[in-house]
Amino acid sequence: MHCSTLFIKCTECVKFYNCVVRTRGRNGRIRHAGVGRGVSIPVEQEQEIEQPVFVEQPMMQEDEDVARHGWPGGPLDTSILTRYSDHVARYIWFGTERIEGPKPELRIASLGTKLTGWVPGEHHPNIQGWLDDSGLKWLERTSLSKVDPQLLSAFTERWHPETSSFHLPFGEMTIILDDVACLLHIPVRGIFYTPVPVSMEEAAALATELLGVPYEVAYMETSRQRGGTFTQQWVYDCWQRNLNMYHRYDCAVRAYLLLLVGCTILTDKSYTRVNAKWVSDTSTGNNRIK
Repeated sequence: MHCSTLFIKCTECVKFYNCVVRTRGRNGRIRHAGVGRGVSIPVEQEQEIEQPVFVEQPMMQEDEDVARHGWPGGPLDTSILTRYSDHVARYIWFGTERIEGPKPELRIASLGTKLTGWVPGEHHPNIQGWLDDSGLKWLERTSLSKVDPQLLSAFTERWHPETSSFHLPFGEMTIILDDVACLLHIPVRGIFYTPVPVSMEEAAALATELLGVPYEVAYMETSRQRGGTFTQQWVYDCWQRNLNMYHRYDCAVRAYLLLLVGCTILTDKSYTRVNAKWVSDTSTGNNRIK
């Protein structure tokens, strides 16, 4: 009984000692974490040091002002632009966009120079007929070889996804379908349609059915890209083979249209790939292309 009591007391002493144990440095002084890293003080002075007291901070004054008066330099009604607190425009207003704000480098997918080297001077008569019927022939001539990053950055910094519009000093502005038709000279008609993403296997099957590529070859390409995409160069080679070697003009025009939209209005963020889901669009809406 006495041994058990003694063991319990010793255990409590060890626990207590572990709680208050301190490390001594080479000079025999006890290191104190509240003074600073690597700084030690004598034991007799340790008791005189006051430990820091942590007090819960109240709500920021800025949040109170925003709820009452709206964002400085921004909307007065905070219920519309709900993501304005994280928008780059807020950091620009306070002049801290290069210190605090999320300002990644603007990357522009401009493939005009590459497309100019791929577009032929004239097409085969069969290809030209299908291209005219598709309404996309003007995309060959509407790409820019050079762009102005500063101008595009000025507009993107004023774009708000909540309203899908640009907020400019003179008011609000957005892009409508008539603007697209006027600038790109492409027809805007029909119903809205968004194809679903495709897997590597589905992309290879589409390439086999619509582009005339053997399934094994197409699947090898999608496997290299690790998804339902093709490289632009691969689509270009597919177009050239169907046109010049196999004389399969239906497959050739589909490959060319896929390359055309993949380098203009439906560019990929990788700058080198084309999403395979757009292949199905080249076989709809035009019986001559099917």
